[in-house]
Amino acid sequence: MRPGRLRHTWAATAAGALLVLTATTGLSTAAAQPMTARLSADRSAAQEQALQVLELKSSVAGLTAPTTARPGPTTFRVSTTDPASGWISLVRPKPGVTFESFRSSILKIINAVGPDIVEGSAEMRQKAELLGGTVIHPNLPASFTRTLTPGTYWFFDYRNIRDANPRHSVIQVSGTVRTGTAPAPTATLTGQMVDGRPRWNLNGTVQAGRPILFRNAMPDGQFIEAIFFRLADDVTEEDVQAYVNDFGDTGAFPDYTGPLDLEQGTGGLPMDSGETSLLELTLQPGRYVVVDFFSDAKDGSSLIKRGHWKIFEVK
Repeated sequence: MRPGRLRHTWAATAAGALLVLTATTGLSTAAAQPMTARLSADRSAAQEQALQVLELKSSVAGLTAPTTARPGPTTFRVSTTDPASGWISLVRPKPGVTFESFRSSILKIINAVGPDIVEGSAEMRQKAELLGGTVIHPNLPASFTRTLTPGTYWFFDYRNIRDANPRHSVIQVSGTVRTGTAPAPTATLTGQMVDGRPRWNLNGTVQAGRPILFRNAMPDGQFIEAIFFRLADDVTEEDVQAYVNDFGDTGAFPDYTGPLDLEQGTGGLPMDSGETSLLELTLQPGRYVVVDFFSDAKDGSSLIKRGHWKIFEVK
């Protein structure tokens, strides 16, 4: 429940309780005040349990994002009205690192050139922590939840990271810790290495309208993402495998349209190994495939081509 709605609901409850007390028991307004005080105290406690929610909005004019927040569990609600934007990521830079320096390393990582990927990945470990985010479209808003600690963070949009003036903003986290309880996920998606090969492990059932916990259990230094694409009814696992086979060895996309609608993917953006993000996505019942377009930080090899994709059912 959002804080504004919470305040309204509790205010109405307090007023209603006061009216009932005075009308049915004959108590004076003064006598009824202790009940109002208790309701006010309960309201404050409930507000403390409400998760901190921050709105991020992208449009043709740019990225609108909050500049301050309190520490604690935080849900980022992300939406866009611009079809050319919508890969909004959260980053925690290390002291003294500029956004331009960070961007130079990201550009190397997302290049389909093996040596650049290895170099950029090594640089990133010294420059910033990648904390995830989410992929959105005008018809596919999404949310992700992370626990913030005091310090400086950046938001940026992967979609225009190559532009002269890429969309990004700064948020400062300080103050008393905000408590709150995130909604429980119905499934946990974990990226991990199994016998030297990248694999997805999916526990639980992915349900439309319910959160998914996305975990990076890869070796130290390996970034991964989890992007979900709905599959047409006639698409087979062999069709997906054939498309994956046509990716370049270091991640270059095939030069034709395959079974993945690249303009309608949604999911979790790159995170450092050991990180976890709670995703609330606009998924519908049906078949999906989750893929990882990132490459191996050690040799630049394409993770999707090495098997980091999985077909599953949304109930």
